[in-house]
Amino acid sequence: MVVKNYFQILQLTEGASQDEIRQAYRRLAKEFHPDVNKSPDAHQKFCEISEAYEFLINYWPRHVGQYSGTPGYEQKYREHQTTDAYEQFTREAQERAKKQARMRYEKFRRQHEAFQESGLNDLALIFTILMRIFSLVLFLFLFLTPLVLTFAADWTWIFAIFFMWPFAAGIAWYYHDNRKNYFKPWNFYYTAARIRQLFKERHEATEYCYYCRDKIADSRPYRLELLKLKDVKLATGGFRQHNVNYINQDLSVMIPRSQKAFIIHSITIPVKILSIAGCMFFLTVSSFTWRFIIGAILGAILTRIILTFSGTRSNVSYLFSYSQIIRIIVWIGAIALVTQFYFEPFNLAPAEGIQFAIFAIIIFDSFLMQLLSMILGKSSSYPVIRQHPEVEARIREGYIVYNDIPVISFFYPLFRWIFG
Repeated sequence: MVVKNYFQILQLTEGASQDEIRQAYRRLAKEFHPDVNKSPDAHQKFCEISEAYEFLINYWPRHVGQYSGTPGYEQKYREHQTTDAYEQFTREAQERAKKQARMRYEKFRRQHEAFQESGLNDLALIFTILMRIFSLVLFLFLFLTPLVLTFAADWTWIFAIFFMWPFAAGIAWYYHDNRKNYFKPWNFYYTAARIRQLFKERHEATEYCYYCRDKIADSRPYRLELLKLKDVKLATGGFRQHNVNYINQDLSVMIPRSQKAFIIHSITIPVKILSIAGCMFFLTVSSFTWRFIIGAILGAILTRIILTFSGTRSNVSYLFSYSQIIRIIVWIGAIALVTQFYFEPFNLAPAEGIQFAIFAIIIFDSFLMQLLSMILGKSSSYPVIRQHPEVEARIREGYIVYNDIPVISFFYPLFRWIFG
């Protein structure tokens, strides 16, 4: 019985409601998604789940499901299964469902490849490894501190075991569960061989590079991800159970780029990182916030010098829209208001309230973005510097670089400016 098998695939009883089918699909799709589940049959299982979902959501209610709950349902159901129309219907429905499943998987695969190529995959891996190293240090601290203080200071410190060792036991249990791949949960995408290939490979092309004049676009193009907000869905399940989903229409713009432009753009990334890191660690300014700001400004100046002398356009100039520039001025001004300036010797010291100012910048930046959008209209998202013709055309159509979501609206453009 084909239909009953579809219910079994989604781990549901026959006659489950549409909401139950959707919930089961979301749960199983996350569990068997090939990006998460590394078993050999994860791809096949994911396609089966998608096929069952497409069949039960789109085709089942209009045919067999319509008899559910009526007198003699089982008899009508068996009679319906013996008809030629039902046989043809199931074949066509399965083909459509399989096609939808393949399309959905291909979309996931393309998104995963784009995620890896962006470098976010490797950054997440580095962050995970650092956090796991920190957890080992924290475990040793929680485990050894009560013992050391008991022998070195006072015997009453032995009672700290009851407070610190349970946390240490939790970390040890996590380490035990992940002991096989604790320091390398997954593989880096940008290996040394792949990086060497990026700088050596050249492609045959006839179009010219947008970033360097009179250069053939013989390197991989610069991928700019744009999106257009189609809808915002708000769901609430009671007190403290709210969920907001942004429904976007995604678009990738491939900007032709030469090998020279690729190398120059790659060089600017460590220049920005080293400028920020150098100022954070070596600049003799009391405020860490101003160390970061000065490091970012220094990185921007050095990057501009490199781009100017190499005759290369910036690949992140699209970030500097009219709205973005105003926001930068407003927030730096807000930080300056809660900063104490000293000139002899020169120093920038944080005053009371700087923590609140930084918190307000992160949380309320999206609201300022919305306000500027209302005041400036569509021009608020237009880049100040001229862009590739296709990028400018898409922005005029209403496409943007990122959604104005709290925290993301502050950190995402900063991340894109640093890493391209």
